[in-house]
Amino acid sequence: MGVPRADGNWGKCDPKEKKNYRTRCSALIKSKVKNILIDTSPDLRHQLIKNNITNIDLVIYSHKHGDQVHGINDLRIFSLKNSKKIPIFADYETKKYLYNNFNYCFNDTPSYKAILKLNLLKKNFKFSSKKNI
Repeated sequence: MGVPRADGNWGKCDPKEKKNYRTRCSALIKSKVKNILIDTSPDLRHQLIKNNITNIDLVIYSHKHGDQVHGINDLRIFSLKNSKKIPIFADYETKKYLYNNFNYCFNDTPSYKAILKLNLLKKNFKFSSKKNI
């Protein structure tokens, strides 16, 4: 086994090797004008703090698995800091999953302001410098 398990079984991994202490995947694309996040893993808060990321402008989801989306609540602070909803993009299935499981992020309620704007990620999606993305 090449990845340490949550139950403490290290398999063939050496617990003394710091590379074996991994977090689940999120990726950041930094341009001159935007920080674009790919996926919001459950480890997102730790990753953002560790890497001194202070702003997220846009999020793209690769798929609907929990290890890619369950850090979604950590986007709240960036929406509040910028006083605007963060646009997120996902394919149809992922968009449906996000809305069904995290609808409070997309709809204002008396006790919770919406923080995200859900968009369909179309095939052949491209970043455009004209839109500053």
